[in-house]
Amino acid sequence: MTHLLLDLDTVEHVFDKDSRDTPFIRVGLDFADKLMNHPECLGDFDTKGELECRCVPLYAKISTLKMKNAGRVDEAKSLYEKVSTMGWQGSQRTYAPGEAVPWDDFHHTPQIWVKGLKSQKVWGRETWKELPICSLLEENFATIKEETARALKDSAESGFEDAYRFLYDKGEWNRVMLYHKKTFTEECERVFPKTCALLKQWLPSKPGLPWTSDQNEQVMVIKMKQGTDVETHSGPSNNILNIHIGISGLEGAKLIIANDTHTWDEGKVIAWDGSYDHRVHCLECKEERVIMMVRYMHPGMAPEHYKGSKKTHFEDVPLELQ
Repeated sequence: MTHLLLDLDTVEHVFDKDSRDTPFIRVGLDFADKLMNHPECLGDFDTKGELECRCVPLYAKISTLKMKNAGRVDEAKSLYEKVSTMGWQGSQRTYAPGEAVPWDDFHHTPQIWVKGLKSQKVWGRETWKELPICSLLEENFATIKEETARALKDSAESGFEDAYRFLYDKGEWNRVMLYHKKTFTEECERVFPKTCALLKQWLPSKPGLPWTSDQNEQVMVIKMKQGTDVETHSGPSNNILNIHIGISGLEGAKLIIANDTHTWDEGKVIAWDGSYDHRVHCLECKEERVIMMVRYMHPGMAPEHYKGSKKTHFEDVPLELQ
């Protein structure tokens, strides 16, 4: 019911087409509040492990984002404070106040929180020893650019499809997947063969470590038409970084991460944490913006993060890591 009210329009905006603050959305927020206080929802703190998607942080995240996009920031802050300071005393687990949902910033509210990872919005070049993918992308940019240009000549044949249609109303945002759910796609092999051969050397970045989400590591080429404005959203887990490299049409395009604005440069990487609030727009673009995005496991992830967990949201944890 809450997904129906808060996230129904996953193909295109219908109920919040003219405004992100409608009676329909407000009913959804009220229902989400009731759900987060329901014993079965709260019971996830006992029945689900910390690396699984639990009910309270999921619907608190969805609700705060809906409030932010509706301009109801004070209400979003109130919900954030309530959830990020809550405790839990159940039959299986106990959390002190602030430990049940250990969010560390109003703009940093993923539904899955891996404890002990470094939080920072943008990973500057001084950190790239921890992120070898960044330098590798820049060093091989000529290959990426060449194959992307060829793919763009026939987008449909190359496999481009709608990207996250529920996050924007006007404009066009398309992607072609090269790596998803631990598999290199047919488009990767057929349309981007040289790039695909490189990616196979680089991914997965931490073989043997379970993923928290099917997005834990992905590769896609994304294009965005002029006039597209994507609303504020965030990724599912704080152990996923977004690595962007600018390809073409970058003038006027904006990436806003937790209220800080960034731009892309051709052949240059921006590495940032996708679990922070972010939005992107092409309102001032001169032409279609094209980038490659690599979703990459946080470099701090290690076997000890899985101790005590039988499964993540995405897959089982091997016995030797539990």
